[in-house]
Amino acid sequence: MQDKTIDGALLELRKRIIRGKLDGLAQVETLLVLRGVHMPRVLPAKRKDIAGKGVMAHLALKALQNGPQPAINVSKCIALQRPELPFHRAHQYSAYALTKLKKRGLVVHDGRKCGLWSLA
Repeated sequence: MQDKTIDGALLELRKRIIRGKLDGLAQVETLLVLRGVHMPRVLPAKRKDIAGKGVMAHLALKALQNGPQPAINVSKCIALQRPELPFHRAHQYSAYALTKLKKRGLVVHDGRKCGLWSLA
C-alpha cells in the first residue's frame, strides 16, 4: 500500500472519529504524528437542509404557477417538497428566494405587508 493511501485513510478515520465523537482519536493522531502528516482542522459535516443553487427559487416559481399566493403559502409548498426542512427554515428560504426573484424581474409583489406574490 502506498504511503499516500495510508495517510489519506488515517486522515479520513480521524475526521470520522472527531465528527462522530468516537474513541481512538489519540491513537490515530499519534500514528499521523509518527508518519509526519500535517493534521488539518476538521470542519463540521454539511447540513442536510441546505439546498443547491437555484433550488428554492425553482420551488417558489413552481408554487406560483397556480396563481398569486401569499408568502406563507409559498413557504408551505416548499415545506411539502422539502420535508427535512423545519417550517421556519422553509419560510426564511422562501422569503429570500422571492426577494431574489423579484430583483431579477421574474415575480412581482403587490406592495401590501401580507400581500400576494405572482409571476411577472
